Amino acid sequence: MDIPIAATRLLLGLVAFVLIGWLGARDKRIGGVLFTFPLLNGIAMLTGADPKGIAATIYLVVLWNGGFFLLLMEWLELLPPLPRSLHREAKIIIRIVVWMALWAVGATVLAVLRDALSFPGWLFILQLLAAGLWIARGWRAPPPLASPAAISFRLMWLTRSGTLRLACFVAAFLLLLGIASTTPDARWIGWASAIPLPGIFALATLSVTQARDDLKSLGDTVLLGPLLVIPFNWLLSRAIIDLRLEAAGATAEIVTVVAFWAAAAAIVFALVPRFARWRDRRRAGG
Repeated sequence: MDIPIAATRLLLGLVAFVLIGWLGARDKRIGGVLFTFPLLNGIAMLTGADPKGIAATIYLVVLWNGGFFLLLMEWLELLPPLPRSLHREAKIIIRIVVWMALWAVGATVLAVLRDALSFPGWLFILQLLAAGLWIARGWRAPPPLASPAAISFRLMWLTRSGTLRLACFVAAFLLLLGIASTTPDARWIGWASAIPLPGIFALATLSVTQARDDLKSLGDTVLLGPLLVIPFNWLLSRAIIDLRLEAAGATAEIVTVVAFWAAAAAIVFALVPRFARWRDRRRAGG
């Protein structure tokens, strides 16, 4: 295992976890898209020998990720059923374990079937139709403004509970990173880079700190995330291949990945609020 690359993946995953949880509490519509933000996908391109193979797995798994998060948001109390009296930190841990197990089943099946199913153009169209149908029928009223306590970075993370959540994330991430490093197969590197650990940890945290109806607002835009991830990985994989053909070096590849991240984040923060306001007006009949 390349220790510097592994440390970078951990650091970036941790940052994503913290930011998704915090921004998800501040703006539900942006938070929904960020659940599948392609942060770890870019790191995978830097570590894998076959960027196109890595991307081929990601195309399929990210569709599963978006649908999986929507399922969790809609059936939170049943996946798994937990007593109301259970301590909230215990709820977070149990939900994470169960959700990761459920995710792994679906993602593994798709990774095995990658060669037969992974066609980015068709998958993008399929996701576009699914997102359009869900937004047309399931879009909710604008969520209430978050309270100052709910969006306080200090109260969310700089506490004993916040430290415990971060420690759990680090432990799980290191375990999964170790499993992924045992094989050079691009299929499984892509599988590992599509693990939605930041989103799962963030959703589990929000599930005990946010009102149930408020949490459902994240689902308004969660299916839009794959529409960003698919072209992101298609373009990035080809950019990395071109850089390697030109022997541009690791620095050029890292700069390219960071530039792709910046462009993706700019798209999310510039377009999602505008789209949400437009859809809210249409829903209200204005």
